[in-house]
Amino acid sequence: MSSEASPKPTLRLYSVLIVLTSIAIGAILLVRIALNFRNQYFLTHVEGVWLALAYDFTHGVFYRPLFSSLGYGGTRYFPLYFVLTGILSKVFGSLETAGIALSAASVLLALIAVYILLRRVNVSVLLSAASVTSILSVATAQQALLGAKGDSLAAALNLWGVLLCVTAKTRRASLYFAALLFTLAFATKLTTVFGVSAIASAWLLARRYKEALQLAAATAAGYVLVLASMYFASGGRVFAIFRACAGGGGSLSYTLQAPLHLLSKALDVDPVFLLFLAPAAVFGVHYFRENKFDIVPIYFVLVLLVTTVIFGSPGIGINHLFDLQIAAIILVAVAISRTPAFAEIGTGLLACALVVAIVPSSQGLHGDLSRPSFRRDATEVLRRLPPDNRPVLAENPLIVIHSDNAPYLLDPFMFRILAMKHPELTTDFWEKINHQGFAAIVLERDPATAEGKTWYTDTHFGGEFLRDLDAHYALNFATAKSHVYTPKAAQP
Repeated sequence: MSSEASPKPTLRLYSVLIVLTSIAIGAILLVRIALNFRNQYFLTHVEGVWLALAYDFTHGVFYRPLFSSLGYGGTRYFPLYFVLTGILSKVFGSLETAGIALSAASVLLALIAVYILLRRVNVSVLLSAASVTSILSVATAQQALLGAKGDSLAAALNLWGVLLCVTAKTRRASLYFAALLFTLAFATKLTTVFGVSAIASAWLLARRYKEALQLAAATAAGYVLVLASMYFASGGRVFAIFRACAGGGGSLSYTLQAPLHLLSKALDVDPVFLLFLAPAAVFGVHYFRENKFDIVPIYFVLVLLVTTVIFGSPGIGINHLFDLQIAAIILVAVAISRTPAFAEIGTGLLACALVVAIVPSSQGLHGDLSRPSFRRDATEVLRRLPPDNRPVLAENPLIVIHSDNAPYLLDPFMFRILAMKHPELTTDFWEKINHQGFAAIVLERDPATAEGKTWYTDTHFGGEFLRDLDAHYALNFATAKSHVYTPKAAQP
């Protein structure tokens, strides 16, 4: 009799742990969000590229040419996020605040979609709430909350599209609205195609042929419209820009090692992510055996495949793990709720993972209390620069945008790719450095260190950048986030 009653206290303990950790992680993130809006801690060169594209858009330039009077372009980013950021900057007063607000709001919308989706497939309130907290607990989601990138917007649009289709019978209006959302997700991020692919695949397996074909056709038409709009709005140059930047300068060997790159990035930057990915794989395989037509395991597999392909290109960060984290959590929650044999151990593992996740979340908040502010740093850099009419070359283009000027270089990573593929286009850049054509060069890392030398040789700028920098520029001053070089005095 006592043995039959023993599991109940254990399950109640799991419930208490889930509730307490959800409250703790939520409270930590609310404080971090408030601090970040005030100080803008996480506006790195990556956010700089997104917001520089938004700056160009607000000044009438949609995908600047690879080289023109503006300077250097080159990007792989699709437009919806930076277009919306540019529009919202008129409301929020700055691109930085608009970008952060849009990214954070997109995370919130994605979490709401996850919760509603799980409840729609009969996952309990407690487990659905725990799933939302699990997504928030990893560095990937927290980076999306605090940064300014388009990944969370693409994820939110995609998830709401999936949500509209997770019914026994989808109305025609819902189907076409889902196609619109999938199209907008694609307009935000090229690789966000797994939502519509999962729905169409599941419907085909379930012999819902008409609905599958209607959704696929409507979404494909939307994709074509997006690409056509990008082509004409950019004056026909966008595809040439993407061709020049495609692949990120990788090799076949690098591409074939994509799964290792994915795991290595997760272990290095976001190990908590693996606490959810591993159970998803284990529970998912078991669940899929009994539910071969279910959308959830198909969705997870497709997200995993697409994410792995993404990591076959150099220069990929943990922001690209956001969709995979969400797919893993959804699969774990559904598998736990549908498989009685896994209910206790699955809920226990989820609760333990959340307890573990409190540690890095707390460390993130502790780090914020002493983290240098981008806003203050940019202001200090611009204040200390000597008056000069020459352009400023900034690794993070936001430094230049902060002075309400157009950045001369959009993306130092893509510039290295451009210099390798089209060296004839980069002649102007090297001549400007060699003839001290820049009033200052502002770097995020110290090129005098071993790490900095590797970074500016293999990742940003490349070529003879360090040699030319050393020959013609000298370190003038350094702030918490920037190293500022100005032209050396002319030699007699």
